[in-house]
Amino acid sequence: MSQRCILIVDDDSNFRSAQKRVIRGLRSSNDSPYEVREAANGEDALTALQDQDIDCVLIDYQMPGGTGLEWLSRMLSARPELAVIMITGRGSEQLAVDAMKNGAMDYLVKGSITPEELERAIINAIDKCEMKRTIKNQREKLLDAERHRVMIESLATACHHLGQPATVISTYLEIMKQLETDDKMKDMLDQCTEAANGMADVLKQLREVNEYRTEPYLSDSGKPVADSGTLIEL
Repeated sequence: MSQRCILIVDDDSNFRSAQKRVIRGLRSSNDSPYEVREAANGEDALTALQDQDIDCVLIDYQMPGGTGLEWLSRMLSARPELAVIMITGRGSEQLAVDAMKNGAMDYLVKGSITPEELERAIINAIDKCEMKRTIKNQREKLLDAERHRVMIESLATACHHLGQPATVISTYLEIMKQLETDDKMKDMLDQCTEAANGMADVLKQLREVNEYRTEPYLSDSGKPVADSGTLIEL
């Protein structure tokens, strides 16, 4: 797993330097040290998010050019699954609640942040975002699987309805061949019959598509099957 990268966003250079020293002494959930970046304002932070692989952002609520909530919104618009921790002043609990309602993973009170609190907040924020990404990916896979299932079932149904007319056409062509006396016309009817039979075969194979299983291929007993089946050649 790659090294985690933390971005500290604050217009106070002393605060950034102090937190940078603390974070560099911490360990991430994969037991590797953090890489730490700095930004003095929201615009620099947005640029850093575009140019660098940032895992977590610590942003002060009191920022030039807009509040922390405004910058939070812009950051999450650029990176919806970004882990953001809001830094608030004392007595700003309502601001912290608003920040979390708007997408922040956690908040810390400026002036009383301990290394243990900071470490726990960063790890939890990153873990929460990774869980959200995992859930989102699983949901997308389920939706894709459902769309695929509906498509296959619709294809099988359509082929079933088309199969009967194809059979009728083949039957009538055979009757016409028996009644026809002109050799050239019989040859044409033979070609038409061959084409109709070919279409019927294709429709039959397509109807069987919904019986094919994706990996891992399992038998009805639940045991893996070595052969995945014969592919349809069109």
